[in-house]
Amino acid sequence: MFGRILNKNQKSTTIFENGNSTKLNFKSKYDIGDIINSSDELLSKCTNHAPLKKLQETFEYYNKKIEFVEKIKEFFKKRGYREVITKKLKKEIIKEPNISYIKTPYGYLASSPEIEIKKLLCLGFDKLFELCYAYRDDFEDNLHKKEFLILEWYRVLATPYDINEEFVELIKYLNGKDTIQYKDYNVNLNKIEYKSYRELFETHASLDIEDFDIEKAKNTYNIDGTNDKNEILDAIFSLKIQRHLGVNHPTVVYDFPKERAALSKIENGYAKRYELYIATMELSNCYLEETDPRDIKNRFKEIDSEFVKALEFGMPPTSGIAVGVDRLFMLLNNLNSIDEPKW
Repeated sequence: MFGRILNKNQKSTTIFENGNSTKLNFKSKYDIGDIINSSDELLSKCTNHAPLKKLQETFEYYNKKIEFVEKIKEFFKKRGYREVITKKLKKEIIKEPNISYIKTPYGYLASSPEIEIKKLLCLGFDKLFELCYAYRDDFEDNLHKKEFLILEWYRVLATPYDINEEFVELIKYLNGKDTIQYKDYNVNLNKIEYKSYRELFETHASLDIEDFDIEKAKNTYNIDGTNDKNEILDAIFSLKIQRHLGVNHPTVVYDFPKERAALSKIENGYAKRYELYIATMELSNCYLEETDPRDIKNRFKEIDSEFVKALEFGMPPTSGIAVGVDRLFMLLNNLNSIDEPKW
């Protein structure tokens, strides 16, 4: 037995061992914070005592997160998914305009495992998932970090509705019950509300996304610095719409403008993209995946040539989803931020 000294008196010493406090029937000759064994032998000297103040709390945070990750993997393996590990340093990427990539002297850090998993789907795998770190040069705040945990899974012949229902089942599995209490929100997971992007603008902003006056919209919502239609819609979405999403039930927003398609299919002029919100927070992004290499080559100036070759070999109809694991952990543990405890 060994542990870190938490306190001691004339008759005993209390040590912190694997998340538990244990009392030893002797007074240690070493100091608070030092690591000793049950024979009072010094294993490590503590020279930074600041973490002692939140030792139990910090241990519990990481213990919960480790168990959280294990439980996610357990969920998918029970459902017949295979876990994969894909490369994170890439010489070629598909450069999406809304993503800020991190470039190193040796290549790009992967902003998502999406492309590499899809290459595997082209080989004949049908149900794959990966939980890993991803990298984006985003502004850092309570919901964004440059390095973050992402979960992605893909299922051949599934629809986005299948995948979003599976995501809610995952949330129930992790949560242990059918309701989420987060801040002032009480969210029932037994119903999913589907709202089109266009419908939300009509309801909450009295705006037709297909026909509106850009200057009037900018003046109404005090938007400066852009005349790009979709950037203006993004700003209005944040100001007027997002606070209404996922308040009582999970809300899935679908049928985005085609300019927001990324790697999703475009049908009837809309991107087949589905974002799920709980307690006003975006948690995931699901696609009916585009499988036609010609469309991919036409959409992007910079492409991953190996991905295009894989699509030319053939990818079956597939739906997939990307989930922000740090946000989901924050939500289910009623935390204020995705930041981890500081040393």
